[in-house]
Amino acid sequence: MLSKNSTCISSAAPSCSKCSQWSASEQKNRCKSVGGTKANPYFWRMNKLRLLFSVFFIFVFTSCSDENDHVQESPRSITIVLSKQNSSSSYRHFIEDIDPTIKINWIDAYTTPLSQLTDDLEEADGIILTGGVDIHPGLYGNAYDTVRCGTIDSKRDALETTLLDHALESGTPCLGVCRGLQFMNVYMGGSLHPHLPDTLSDIHRGKDGQSTEHEIYVTKALGAIDINRGNKSATVSNHHQGISRLADNLEAWAIAPDGLIEGIRHPDTTHYPFFIGVQWHPERSDPSGSLATPIGEGFLKAVLNETGVKKNTDTSEILPRVRDSSSTQVIMIDNGLSHKVDIQMH
Repeated sequence: MLSKNSTCISSAAPSCSKCSQWSASEQKNRCKSVGGTKANPYFWRMNKLRLLFSVFFIFVFTSCSDENDHVQESPRSITIVLSKQNSSSSYRHFIEDIDPTIKINWIDAYTTPLSQLTDDLEEADGIILTGGVDIHPGLYGNAYDTVRCGTIDSKRDALETTLLDHALESGTPCLGVCRGLQFMNVYMGGSLHPHLPDTLSDIHRGKDGQSTEHEIYVTKALGAIDINRGNKSATVSNHHQGISRLADNLEAWAIAPDGLIEGIRHPDTTHYPFFIGVQWHPERSDPSGSLATPIGEGFLKAVLNETGVKKNTDTSEILPRVRDSSSTQVIMIDNGLSHKVDIQMH
């Protein structure tokens, strides 16, 4: 008789039902009594479960790691609206060169149908009011003072009114450059010098309407931009108009040697952390200067929501509505006054 722990081997017929399918040699290598570990069903089930769980956790861990790596390597994507794109695409290059890993969806508001632009603005992460032709003087109370203006584009005046409406209602970061700064001021209730050489100086434009350079002095530090009070730097300038009376709900932070206001921002930096305008052209200035690249970096940082407010913030109760309905009428009835003279903004 076989003992309890003896090996079950029989050349004639296996004495263990589990061994009936094996040959004698297989029985010798595999078969033990029911009390042995290899023949124990519970032992095999537990080992299979352990193996399945190990494979499962390895698969999950690997998948999560791959997914996280994919997220980190994927470029961030943002949408920026330009009031009007220029032929050289200098504004696009200016922002894109700051961080090439960011995918930017650019929208040219000037060529976009209004119905589509309304939808695009809901997705916009930032707005840039670019340089360009003169603002209709009727928007700042001098409706008949067009003789000293250059080209006037009433369509653009109306378009940028829509862009600023959205920027102030949503808190979307907004950068105004040259004409953009001027329109911010006019929109908020300020006025302009129609032709600076007649009222202040001629340092802001070179001969034959070409660009020139002059220094800018920073009079107030800005948290949204890495620029300190007292900084000064040469910048590219090309304009014949500028701020005459600063809107009450804007503040100046930079000036030119002749005293012209060159930098403005909204004083409510809680709701409008980046509502900033510059009279010079940072996108065309020396990137090593203290008043060029930091402007783009600050704007891009705000667009990425690192310093900006979340989109769709309800600011309707605190939004200062300073638009004059009569000015809007000037835009609507004066479309035929657009004309060209030698003096233009770029």
